[in-house]
Amino acid sequence: MSQMFRLFLITAIFSLFSLSSLLAKSTPSQLLPDAFVSEKIDEEIPQQITSYLKSKNEETAKVWIFFTDKAVFDKSGFEQKASSVQLSEKVLNRRKKVNRDYVLFVDLPVEKSYVEQIINMGAKHRRSSRWLNGASFEMSYEILEQVNSLPFVQSVKPMLGFSKDPGELDELLKTPPDAPEKSPDVLSYGSSFTQLNQINVPAVHEKGITGAGVTLCITDTGYRKTHEAFAQHFANGRVLSEYDFIFNDSETSNQLLDDPSQWNHGTLVWSASAGEMDGTIYGPAYQANILLAKTEDVRSETQVEEDNWVAALEWADSLGADVISTSLGYSDWYTQSDFDGNTAIITLAANTCASLGIVLCNSMGNSGPYPTSLSAPADAFDIIACGAVYSSGSLASFSSRGPTYDGRMKPEVCAMGVSTYSASTSGDNAYTYASGTSLSTPLVAGAACLLIQARPSFPPELIRLALMETANNAATPNNDYGWGIIDIDAALGWGATLDADIQTGDAPLTVNFSGASSLTVNSWAWTFGDGDISSEQNPTHIYTETGIYDVSLTIDTEHGPITDARSSYIFVYGDTLHYVSDSGFAGHEAVMSVELTNSQQLSEIRIPFKFFDSPKISFDSVTRGARTNYFEYLDAIAFDPWNSKYTFRLKADNGGGSPDLSIGSGEIMKIHFTIDQFELGGSTYIIDSSSNPYTIELSSPYADYGPIFYSGTIKATEVIRGDVNYDLGIDIADLVHMVAFAFNSGDEPVCLQAYDVNGDLLMDIEDITSLVEYMFTGGPPPVSP
Repeated sequence: MSQMFRLFLITAIFSLFSLSSLLAKSTPSQLLPDAFVSEKIDEEIPQQITSYLKSKNEETAKVWIFFTDKAVFDKSGFEQKASSVQLSEKVLNRRKKVNRDYVLFVDLPVEKSYVEQIINMGAKHRRSSRWLNGASFEMSYEILEQVNSLPFVQSVKPMLGFSKDPGELDELLKTPPDAPEKSPDVLSYGSSFTQLNQINVPAVHEKGITGAGVTLCITDTGYRKTHEAFAQHFANGRVLSEYDFIFNDSETSNQLLDDPSQWNHGTLVWSASAGEMDGTIYGPAYQANILLAKTEDVRSETQVEEDNWVAALEWADSLGADVISTSLGYSDWYTQSDFDGNTAIITLAANTCASLGIVLCNSMGNSGPYPTSLSAPADAFDIIACGAVYSSGSLASFSSRGPTYDGRMKPEVCAMGVSTYSASTSGDNAYTYASGTSLSTPLVAGAACLLIQARPSFPPELIRLALMETANNAATPNNDYGWGIIDIDAALGWGATLDADIQTGDAPLTVNFSGASSLTVNSWAWTFGDGDISSEQNPTHIYTETGIYDVSLTIDTEHGPITDARSSYIFVYGDTLHYVSDSGFAGHEAVMSVELTNSQQLSEIRIPFKFFDSPKISFDSVTRGARTNYFEYLDAIAFDPWNSKYTFRLKADNGGGSPDLSIGSGEIMKIHFTIDQFELGGSTYIIDSSSNPYTIELSSPYADYGPIFYSGTIKATEVIRGDVNYDLGIDIADLVHMVAFAFNSGDEPVCLQAYDVNGDLLMDIEDITSLVEYMFTGGPPPVSP
């Protein structure tokens, strides 16, 4: 059979016999506490299916057999069979979040007599699924039609072969690690700090939220349980159960028949989600309870692993799992049109999880960057499909993209999936960096555990929305990033949103607050950070004192209290900057002091200024003030002498250990001017920060802001021609002063204008003669002005 015809045949099979006709329509009824019977789909197995199965050149056919019922046909029959089903208190409490804390049709076992009858016909039974009301078998082609004709068989579907997504199981993309960042927190995160800090996990750990009491199930290839990253889990009894769905036993480490690499992938995933080794690695949910499911056989590429995965989900449900992390995807036996959320068998099983109160986090796959490159069950409706990003936040090229075939946006969220720090199976204390959506998914799953611990009454729908709507791309979601990189600390406050019409300003500052929630709110409780509170939804508050204020809004809902807390949210300042006036004689320097009253510590100050009537005064330089004499930087940001506009920056070198400018008042800068020597006394020149392209900016650790500024002036000191010693009169002392200066190198006059008695802009003998004539012979007075 040609490759092209084979592909055509597969496409035709799934177009004509989509599993959506089998299960999607019946799923809602199967979630009710009542009997359910579906109609038989095929009287005969279509020739296309038979031809496809025989084209595989296998002696037996591998098929799913789906049943019409569970041998209950009315409510009394359902109740009788349901009475033998026991659900634990943990399961009931979890299902209560979705109003299904009772036995459902999906909880009833597959009818045993149906399975036995098919076995008696010569088939080999693989697995049964109570959720899907079906079982997988191997059987000869001779009995296939006989099985299909049984009255309780709804339909027969082929088990198609598959290959793994690139990178998902074997060849994880390896990249050289960067130098690990150091964590300042109580926990020593080691090299895992980067991946956790990107999604704000350390801030949540500081609040005492660690995943304690939440049950996380990991479905994967197997686990090196002796690794030091898992020692605390076993020491504290947090590994609740494990099961190997390959060999059907309770050992999930490597066994005799396993490939040596069997446990590699699962060990990476477990450690990324919940590992714990202080100073080396932490997963987000390092104190969660753990269920370990071994579902993927790396020795083979057969759909039996899909059966294992469905069985593992039902096992996890029965043991009370709150979150399931699956870093595996299936694609090659499906076509693009099958990724519609209603077709792939594992997708239908995934859809069931949320209906039973379980949060399922699944990798998107590593087939990017092409659109619609996702794999099943990432196309499921109510799960959290996870993409991968670098530590910088940029999207990994391999991360698979949406949308689903029916047009829904995927992924939901992203986390770090490039050079994610994880435990290695090369030794019990060995670690490695690995990449793939396989590694971003356990980070999201661990974060979901933290959110469930903090919001135990949230159903999966709200956990999903909280993570999505607080992610960094929530405003503009797309089929690359989805809603973006999660922020688990922000997700803790999802459901309560506070806002303010203004966040910075001078005291007294009037702020109009508003509260909002998509949930039903019983009460509103505000704290404004200055000791005042309010129970209104939209209060108005006046801040009378300068300062930085934390604000919080707590709402009471049916899911308990939810708080949106904003640190350093309102910034009230009363800062002022004064250009202190100065004066000077013509031809001499005038120094303007710039004084600042600052209500916050400042690391940087930007001061623009402009002066007028140049060149009657000219700018010389700026120097540090008394309060900033230790600042390392004083430099010009803008220099426009043609328009007398200048902007300077003062900055402390915090990297070098210099402290910020402390709160207080005083001189921060000096501006040096020279008054033109021919300037007449009495002229005044304004210096301020208006009409400059720049504005005054003060940089604090919390915000950049501007003070109120007050103009200053440079004034040329007014003098009388002939009053060379500036004693405010003209007498013989002035004449003596002029003669001494002219002939004996005496002291200079206070300025040129004082000497220039005749107003000819020169200091010469004519000025002495004019002053003698005025004083002794009745000559004309000095020129005025």
